Amino acid sequence: MDVKWTKVALLVSIACVNSPCFAADNDQNQASMTEADELQLLKKQLIFLNKQAQMQQQAINQMAQKILAKEATLNQSQRNTTDAQEQAAQTIERQPQQPRAQEPASSAPVAQVKKEPERSRSTDDVLQEAHNVFDRKLTVESSMTYSYYGRKDLVLRGFLALDAIFLGNLNLDRIRSNTVQLDLTTRYTLNDQWQFEMGFPYVYRLNKYESVGEGNSSQLYESAKVEGGQIGDMSLAAYYRVMTEGNGWPDWVWNVRVRLPTGTDPFGIELESSESGNLTYPVDIATGAGVLGLSTGFSLAKTYDPAIVFFNLNYGTFIPEEYGDLSGLPGLSPGEIDLGDYIDYSLGLAFAVSERMSIGMSFNQRFYAKTQQRPKGSDWQDITRTDTNTASLGLGATLALTENLSMVTSIGAGLTEDSPDYQLSLRFPYRF
Repeated sequence: MDVKWTKVALLVSIACVNSPCFAADNDQNQASMTEADELQLLKKQLIFLNKQAQMQQQAINQMAQKILAKEATLNQSQRNTTDAQEQAAQTIERQPQQPRAQEPASSAPVAQVKKEPERSRSTDDVLQEAHNVFDRKLTVESSMTYSYYGRKDLVLRGFLALDAIFLGNLNLDRIRSNTVQLDLTTRYTLNDQWQFEMGFPYVYRLNKYESVGEGNSSQLYESAKVEGGQIGDMSLAAYYRVMTEGNGWPDWVWNVRVRLPTGTDPFGIELESSESGNLTYPVDIATGAGVLGLSTGFSLAKTYDPAIVFFNLNYGTFIPEEYGDLSGLPGLSPGEIDLGDYIDYSLGLAFAVSERMSIGMSFNQRFYAKTQQRPKGSDWQDITRTDTNTASLGLGATLALTENLSMVTSIGAGLTEDSPDYQLSLRFPYRF
């Protein structure tokens, strides 16, 4: 029976038993009833009250069970809530604190600094070749560079007769130079502003000299080959970071480089001629400039995730040096030599394909002023055809082989007559 109706029936029964009407009727009936009848009536009332007591006890038991069930449900809910709160607190302690998605409207505005995109490992390797990376404490790089240079010269020794007929000697000279340079470069980063570099090159050259056309004949052909290898000019460099890349401005690095004349200089090398005298060539190979060189400049780099653009500008000069022989012809020709100053620039783009691989492209150009010489007892004289303009377009790719070792490849194509026809480079930077 439902608890609600049980309560109603119980109250009605009690009210009827205790009501005045029921009592009056009971007295009247008792007056006319015998003792036997009265006993039967009392038994019926006892049975009725007993049933009512049982119903009331049943209602009390049902009410108690419902109260116990409610208390158990409430306790379980509170326990689950407490466990969830403790678990959430432990999760927050394990994870780094995240910035709130939205600040209250009443809070004061806070200046937000935009974080620049992080460079990938492979892009850093490409960028190191044209700029600088200051997050490597020590880097040792071994590299090999091959370049090919070919040049043809048509030499006319004579004059034109009747403005149409050439009288004299016609020579067609050709020079083909193959150069392999091995470099060992060490870079040490003192802090996030200073970096120092030292380079040790070894240069091997194979030059072929050819000449045809002696005596106006196309049948006479002479050639000579000269090869050799020695240490080149060692270099020392220092880099200073003027400005770190930020929101709206590039990374700016200033550099100073010293080139030491440790290689074989080209002055005073003996010249040899063929039997006919048509071909003249040096008997030894020069692997250095022969004078002390100084240069300074700056480089800029800006990240546009996932690409980086860079720009370099440098100016170089050489310290005049005196030599006992400048010409290489029989006899001594002492004097002083001053190589021409130069200015160069380069610009390019490095693009990260993935964390382990990137590609890059660049354009380089250098302008040389004329070289001057001053024979002993004379004034300074310009040497013809020594003012040159070299330019090349390069493409490169980088692959991270291991966590510390990378491979950087590049190929360059010469764009002017004074530039190498093409150049291949393979570098292996290892960072500690």
